Amino acid sequence: MRIAFSALLATFVGLSLARPAEASEIQVEVSSKPKNAARINPNLFGNFIELLEDVVPGTWAEMLNDRSFEGVTPPANWCYFDGSPTICDRQWDETGTWTYDTRSPFNGRRSVRLTATDSFPASLTQSGLGVAKGMPYHFSGYLRGDNTALTVTVRLKTRLPDGTWMQLASANLPSVGQGWQKYSAELVSSGESEQTVFELEAAGSGTLCADKLSLMPGDNLKGWRRDVVQVIKDARPGVIRWGGSTCDHGEYRWKNGIGDRDQRVPFPNKVWGRIDSNDVGLDEFCHFCALVEADPMICVSFSDGPQSAADLVEYCNGGPESFWGARRVANGHPAAYHVKYWQVGNEISGDNQDYLGRIGDFARLMKAKDPSLALCSSFPSQTLLDRFGRDLAFVCPHHYTTDFAYCDRELTELTQMLKRTPGCEQTRIAVTEWNVSGGDWGLMRARQMTLQAALLNARYLHLLMRHSDRVEMACRSNLANSFCGAIIETSPSAVLKRPSYQVMRLYARHALPNPLPLEQSADTLDLFACGSETNAAVVIFGVNSGAEPVKASFKFGAFARPIRVAGAEAVCDLLDARQPDVMNHWREPERVITSRLNVGQNAVVFPALSAVAVECTAF
Repeated sequence: MRIAFSALLATFVGLSLARPAEASEIQVEVSSKPKNAARINPNLFGNFIELLEDVVPGTWAEMLNDRSFEGVTPPANWCYFDGSPTICDRQWDETGTWTYDTRSPFNGRRSVRLTATDSFPASLTQSGLGVAKGMPYHFSGYLRGDNTALTVTVRLKTRLPDGTWMQLASANLPSVGQGWQKYSAELVSSGESEQTVFELEAAGSGTLCADKLSLMPGDNLKGWRRDVVQVIKDARPGVIRWGGSTCDHGEYRWKNGIGDRDQRVPFPNKVWGRIDSNDVGLDEFCHFCALVEADPMICVSFSDGPQSAADLVEYCNGGPESFWGARRVANGHPAAYHVKYWQVGNEISGDNQDYLGRIGDFARLMKAKDPSLALCSSFPSQTLLDRFGRDLAFVCPHHYTTDFAYCDRELTELTQMLKRTPGCEQTRIAVTEWNVSGGDWGLMRARQMTLQAALLNARYLHLLMRHSDRVEMACRSNLANSFCGAIIETSPSAVLKRPSYQVMRLYARHALPNPLPLEQSADTLDLFACGSETNAAVVIFGVNSGAEPVKASFKFGAFARPIRVAGAEAVCDLLDARQPDVMNHWREPERVITSRLNVGQNAVVFPALSAVAVECTAF
């Protein structure tokens, strides 16, 4: 209740520091005259969906893990954080009445066989599901049996404190024949529980084979979790990238991930571990981007070749008269996705001879399918620009570091390289993956969940905006879960917003297109200013990385109309403990939130360890 009351108080009176202290003071003057014609693109506040651990399973609405019975495998030993189980670890419970069966499965390598007797029914169960009262859940699955007299039931149940079972929903299926056939039922839960058990039961005498079982909540949005879609949409990511090491150089192939998901075969993720269900492919990704109102960016597999990449462009953007456009229509998606941004290969050096030898074919074949697409390189190099700069809309470094001086130097050098290379006048920079770290496998990985990491994310956004004359796009890694590195974490029935989520949301919602210069009397705060096209509105972003509050007084020079501070929002620790490692967790999900600040006469106190957006308007 302490957190809920504090949040309520902050809503009405602005954030009040739990440990008041005398704030140091700085003077800040914002000028109306930009240094160049740069514009801050909303795509700077993008994100990334990678086929990695529970990034997709934790956001996709499917409630049953291993629904194709290919087995549950661990993540790769080199990357796992602390062994905390995810949805990817959920297995089918051992009941003694079913076995795996490799004889003529419906899909993949195997199905399951339930063996029932007159005195003992057979039961297949999976535990740990979260259900809501009154919510319909749609069951489907492929079944075949050797006795049409078997009574086949699907149900949801939960164990009560006294050890007895409470049935939340059940439905009897029609008589099951000898050939594989799809069966469906709707289960409406009479209660709410995060410890729900799904059960498929066969009663009577005989065997029942099952494959590709599915349980989807009725409120899913094109297969995605509604709560995830709402939270990500509210964060306003301008662009979301699809790709990563599983797509290239991994063995993922996009053509195996389209069409009826029950017909898709799961595949082992040889980079990150696990077995990918293959339920989410390019169609589902494009639907997600549309739901959250973000531009899709697709990283095509260099290892799969230029013709496959061109086919994918046609599948996404081609008309129904084209071969792959017709395939998209046949798969139930009549409208083209109009994907603009396409990256060729993931994390391949721009000096790689194979890359240099084939990227021209990628550009030629892909643009033949859609001349309007914006082609993005993998890692840049001078040789790459000399040979193919005219074909590239973007070059794409990755940054996984807190060495912002290094990042600044690289972006500066890339900008100069583009300016001096003939034919690259149109080429811009897209940082298609970034975060404070790409490794730190172990306890240090947890620091990505902290307030300090969120403030470092904010400082990196300042760096990107300072380079907005060339940097137009950036994708923070990753969207969900991802071994502590994402902006949200999911449980079976809830979403947790990490401190980094609050920062990304703050900047995406407040950023204005016109970068403005400023001067400050001390470097106590990391500040960046931007204005509307007419400068009738100004926002000053500031990061206070220190353990004490800082008061900033603002002046505005050479504006057509007087400017004044109208309000401010801060991402900070609501309890003001002044500990950089505080984080949100399931018992205190709103420890770090975005809160309104009290403002003075053109002055704002930046709380300790905070990222702040100061809202200013003309009068």
